[in-house]
Amino acid sequence: MSVRSNINGIDQSSTVYRITEERIVRRVNTGLDKNEAESIKIAASDIYFLFYSELATVRSQKNGNEFMENVRERMSSIINTDDFKKAKTYSQLNDRLSMLYSVNFMKNLNKKAKRDSQKNGNSSESMDSKAIEESMKDASKKMEMAHEIEKLVKDKTPGGNRGKIENLSVESLIDLTDEAMKVDNADKILTMANKLIDIMPRYTKRMKAFSNTGELAGYYKTRHISNVLSRELAMPDEIFYSKIINGFTGKEKRLVSQGSYYVLLDKSGSMYEGDKTLWSRSVALALFRISKNRGRKYFFRFFDNKPHDLLNTPFEIVENILTVEANKGTCIECALKTALMDIENEKMADETNTIILITDGEDKVKMDDYFKKEYNTKLITVMINGYNEGLKKISSSYMNARLNESGALELLGLARSF
Repeated sequence: MSVRSNINGIDQSSTVYRITEERIVRRVNTGLDKNEAESIKIAASDIYFLFYSELATVRSQKNGNEFMENVRERMSSIINTDDFKKAKTYSQLNDRLSMLYSVNFMKNLNKKAKRDSQKNGNSSESMDSKAIEESMKDASKKMEMAHEIEKLVKDKTPGGNRGKIENLSVESLIDLTDEAMKVDNADKILTMANKLIDIMPRYTKRMKAFSNTGELAGYYKTRHISNVLSRELAMPDEIFYSKIINGFTGKEKRLVSQGSYYVLLDKSGSMYEGDKTLWSRSVALALFRISKNRGRKYFFRFFDNKPHDLLNTPFEIVENILTVEANKGTCIECALKTALMDIENEKMADETNTIILITDGEDKVKMDDYFKKEYNTKLITVMINGYNEGLKKISSSYMNARLNESGALELLGLARSF
């Protein structure tokens, strides 16, 4: 007897159902338990459509298959919970999140089925509802984290519509979520970063707005009528004709770019203490997301006893900030000199002249000649539970971070003013 689906609205024999089932199985990428393989595939496919489609509803009729009946009962119990309704707001029509839930649900079910088969001597004893509930809970945790990651990586389109996701396939989202789940405080880093991002637009609402048309830089003589002050065109004829020869007074515009952020984040062993890692990485992610929202570029480097890779693609930035561990010593000068070379050699000077350094400052810094007033590059130093006289001398702005939400907002507001 074939295994019957537990949902209405999506025909089990349809092409879309069959293809979805194949996609889930392919991404699980492991052999399924021989006793429950068919049931596991149908259960995971049902779950996908339950989260993805408004058409899918849970059947009220009992399922003749014991395993599938246990799944049906669990599905019936979750659909009225606040957690499911919240998840459905961002999983509906979102293939990545619905697929991620189903893949993790299938992996968990399969692992438990294989363990039970070994314990019961490969008997066909059905998995109990508790094991199914645990599989759903684990999948829900991963989908929640994946949702937080998506919010950071996606492009925001005008009007608040859902934008495209750069370099974020289902596979990469699954892999990153699995990595992040193993990292201490990754969930807290994501939650704090996204909270700061939500607050920041209101927090900076009255800050200066930049214009593509440029700012007034002064006045000059011109014969181009389009650049002339309007009052110059209202002169008596004799003066007007004289100005055609000698030049009118015009506005000199300076195009203003909001620039980009170049963030250097200390990941030395001392930065792992207390809330240093949680706060600093949350702020780095918030700076990244805010730069994306405003169309600004963002360059990022970790450093410890040496500078690490320069990152500027959304997925790489989020992945590294969430998963790279803090260790080793500190060489602040190495990081700053590398950043300065990047700005000069990679022609970033047109993109940014501001470096944001986040550190606890446990290293001597003597770089007075590198940040002289006549140079264009500015340094914002964010000191976490420490003091560094050398950094203070060369910084355009030097702040002692308060490791809380208000301290983070202070830094974000400061960064936006540069």
